[in-house]
Amino acid sequence: MITSAEQDIATRCMASLIGALADNKAALGRRYGEWAVSAPTLESAVAAAAMAQDELGHARSTYPVLKSLGFEERDETGFGRDRRLALLDSELADWTTMIAANLLVDAALTTFVTSCVNSSVTAMAQRARKILQEEGSHRVHAEAWARRLCRSGDAQAELLIERLATTWEQSSRFPGPDDDPGAVAAVELGMFSLAPGRQRAMVRDWLVALLDGEGRTISLIEPADWSAWDPRTRRWAP
Repeated sequence: MITSAEQDIATRCMASLIGALADNKAALGRRYGEWAVSAPTLESAVAAAAMAQDELGHARSTYPVLKSLGFEERDETGFGRDRRLALLDSELADWTTMIAANLLVDAALTTFVTSCVNSSVTAMAQRARKILQEEGSHRVHAEAWARRLCRSGDAQAELLIERLATTWEQSSRFPGPDDDPGAVAAVELGMFSLAPGRQRAMVRDWLVALLDGEGRTISLIEPADWSAWDPRTRRWAP
């Protein structure tokens, strides 16, 4: 039986996840938008603009969920908040870094949204279904570019793997530690269905298989050091 204390920590955990989800989508939308005029191909410039619009729309529709959990959100633009991943604080340095974010940041956020499809937080469940309808094209774009970069020679493939490893250090910590009492209680209450470790495993297994299909190997280690992780902002900034 869930106690009132467990209900409280579950609600706070869910609120921090939803707030960070919205902030990261707002920031990711801005970063995608910056590539809408400088992507290496016209098709990808159009895709970057479309993904930016999607992410900004997802952010705007997600912030109001916080009110249903009893938290007020004064700023619903997202970019001024501090709950985004540190790697999204500034422009993504190059196209390979942008693809790494498209692969791993987008995947981390989408995996959490997937775990909210049947959430006991009704407002989040409703938005999750809509968000997932639009996220499929983001994954198609990311996978296509991952294959393309892997086939562009060893130097480019190694650069992609390097960028992915750096991105994983931050994106893998978005769900939080697997033994977080708030996450354990939130899963038990049906607020989201996938424990943090399971969310990471789903992203890791997908990406490892994707690169393996191109003859490339990547090692994505389960994060063990949480000393520089802030449970409120869900940022890891050592």
